[in-house]
Amino acid sequence: MSQRGRLLASSAVAGLAGGAVIASQGIWAEAGPVIQFALTAMLCAAAILVSSHSPRREQGRSSPGLLPRNELVARAGVLAGASPAAILCELTGLGWVSRSDRSDADELALAEAQGRLMALLPAGAVAARWSEERFLVFLPHAADPMAVLALARDLTLNVATGPEFGKLSAQVRCHAGIALGPGDGQRLCELVNSAELALAEARRQGEPGYGFYSADMAAQAQRRLGLQRAVRDAVSGDALRLDFQPVYAMATGELTGFEALIRLHDAELGPIPPSEFIPLAEQMGHIVEIGQWAVEEACRVAAQWPPHLVVAVNLSPAEFHSGTLITTIRRALQRHALPPYRLELEITEGTLMTDSELVLSQLRLLRDMGIGVALDDFGTGYSSLAYLCRFPFSKLKIDRSFAAALDHSASARSVLRAIVKLGHGLGMTVTAEGIETQRQLSLLRDIGCDLAQGYLLGRPAALGDLAAIILGNFAQGLSRRPRAARRNAA
Repeated sequence: MSQRGRLLASSAVAGLAGGAVIASQGIWAEAGPVIQFALTAMLCAAAILVSSHSPRREQGRSSPGLLPRNELVARAGVLAGASPAAILCELTGLGWVSRSDRSDADELALAEAQGRLMALLPAGAVAARWSEERFLVFLPHAADPMAVLALARDLTLNVATGPEFGKLSAQVRCHAGIALGPGDGQRLCELVNSAELALAEARRQGEPGYGFYSADMAAQAQRRLGLQRAVRDAVSGDALRLDFQPVYAMATGELTGFEALIRLHDAELGPIPPSEFIPLAEQMGHIVEIGQWAVEEACRVAAQWPPHLVVAVNLSPAEFHSGTLITTIRRALQRHALPPYRLELEITEGTLMTDSELVLSQLRLLRDMGIGVALDDFGTGYSSLAYLCRFPFSKLKIDRSFAAALDHSASARSVLRAIVKLGHGLGMTVTAEGIETQRQLSLLRDIGCDLAQGYLLGRPAALGDLAAIILGNFAQGLSRRPRAARRNAA
């Protein structure tokens, strides 16, 4: 209870006590004003007590103008016609509001949002506080989908505009998911489930923040659940494997090593591309375990190769924040007796941007151990040059988009030449990725790239195919040497 509430409550008790004493003495005429004061004080205190009890603490608690959640559920079953609709609205940013200078700022923002929502409802519609920061609008008869869409748009644009506390109105946002019956569900629970999926998609899309449910959303949600299960199973089982893409020297065609690429195969979903399961593993908090497995497996496999071949492993930002990265790498090298110079770690600029000092300090430790560090996908960010000045990378890997641009852009050659010159000037080896045509290979060789990688030269290969690749390149090298010797003699 606030200080003001305690004072009013104390005044109410004192007033009642005074009224009782006066009445007991038979002086009723003088008791009237005192009792009136006491009753007024009690009502004020009670109002403050009620208003100070946060509706956010009770899920589905009703507010003025809004139905209780249970009542809306009951009423929807009676009112629903042939084409019902549900709009599920969610406010975001109230956590920031609660940290403002006013302790009641979030409650005032919610109260304002509720009032605005009620003012926008058309005739026949009902609404409820559905959960802590969500509201559900139910329209029993919604024959016109565009009218429902217009209502959802108005809700997202107006409901989140709360009272002005500094930058409060710029911090709170509203998103809405729309479900239309009977296709998206006839009963309220079915409509709400569909609206939940539409709301999740609206949040992913960002502004304007509202949209309809579609059958594709259900399929995507089902696949996401399957992917989550597959990632959990992979961490605890043996569904993960490494494929290895060969890397060649531009000048000689000699094999210099392989890049290890994580693959996930699920019994139900089949092969799952890294673009799907890697971001999901990061969200689920499993990427560090997967990264540890990848480093361990890559070192184990590379230890069986000829000693001049290097293995490259990609690292995620989360691994640098785990506190175990250096220990993981050191143990893997020691366990498999792999010299540090045969391991190369690849990071993207996005990794550096998460916490550059933390990442750079660990990269320096790795370089001091003799491990190579490559900046991957170079040229796709805005701050790569600044990082090149701060950390001595051993290799630049030019993003595959530049190789593709060589086929249709005359300026791409000039840009690539500048990148190669920059890398060489800083003492780095330069690798061109994504080479798919002979023309691209020839141009990149002429520009001065040191290493080449891409489908033209070799696709990612399974572990069982590596011996053939290594032996085949060795044989090609032997056949090239006599010709080279004859040219030199001539």
